[in-house]
Amino acid sequence: MDLGEILRVLRNRWLIVVPMLVLAVGLGIGAFIMVPTTYSTYTMVSLLSAPAATKASATQTGQGQDNPFLYFNGSLVATADFLGRRLQSTDTVLELKSKGLTEKYEVALAENAQGPFLTLTLKGTDKPHLLASAAQLAAYAGTTLDLMQQQNGVADKDRIKLTQVIPPQTPKVETKEKLKLVIVAGGGTAAIGFILAFVVESVSRSRRRKAALAEAEPADAPIGTAASGTATATPDIEGTMVIQLPPVSPPVRPLPPKEKTSDAEKTQRIQVPPRQAAATNQATSQKESQQRRPGLSTTYQSNGERGGQNVNRVNGS
Repeated sequence: MDLGEILRVLRNRWLIVVPMLVLAVGLGIGAFIMVPTTYSTYTMVSLLSAPAATKASATQTGQGQDNPFLYFNGSLVATADFLGRRLQSTDTVLELKSKGLTEKYEVALAENAQGPFLTLTLKGTDKPHLLASAAQLAAYAGTTLDLMQQQNGVADKDRIKLTQVIPPQTPKVETKEKLKLVIVAGGGTAAIGFILAFVVESVSRSRRRKAALAEAEPADAPIGTAASGTATATPDIEGTMVIQLPPVSPPVRPLPPKEKTSDAEKTQRIQVPPRQAAATNQATSQKESQQRRPGLSTTYQSNGERGGQNVNRVNGS
């Protein structure tokens, strides 16, 4: 099916396509209006070395003893990863939700960072509340870090500290989730309309084809053949020709060859009478012939005149 055929079907079934398109547009607009807009913001925190560790490192290097930003080591990165996993646990999420932090959030190590930096990302529909939740999550991260070290008996001078590097940023509109719902509502309805149009067109063509075949064939002829048994061609609704072949007759079996008859059966026997019988019949026929002629008689001559031979003669000869 090419593009022209698709457009022709959509044009023929505009009573289905047009209302479905209007409904799709309405659903898309309704979804865009009804679905609340989602905003996102983020904040970034960093872990700092403990005061005792900072002083020890400063003594060895000869640098400032009270500047923890000069000393970042691999242990701080591992502690930051541990803290991020703790903040995303189910128990922590439920605890924060009970305290009013209802937005969804993610905690992960900052991309392309060379230190113990954690990025806290939050998503919500209320911009002021979203900013307050970001600040609340950053404060809770510092409290959780201090609580974990306290539970493990770490002294205050040896505890790792947490500081906020980037404050909560102005929330930005997140259109991805909203567009998904609009596409599902509007695009899905439009697709259903197109499918319904093609289904109705297919059923209609099938019915018209059957009706045309029924009108073209005689009532007493078998299906697919004409009255004379020859092939028929019925014009289709779409301009094509449907050729119907006659039924194939069963193969004719060749007759068995005739048996050869003997020469004796072709001939006719004729029996010839013996010669004596033939002579007797000839004499009898001559005698009967003489009897039918009464004026004639047989004359005998002596043997002296004819040499002893007698000859049948007729009177007057």
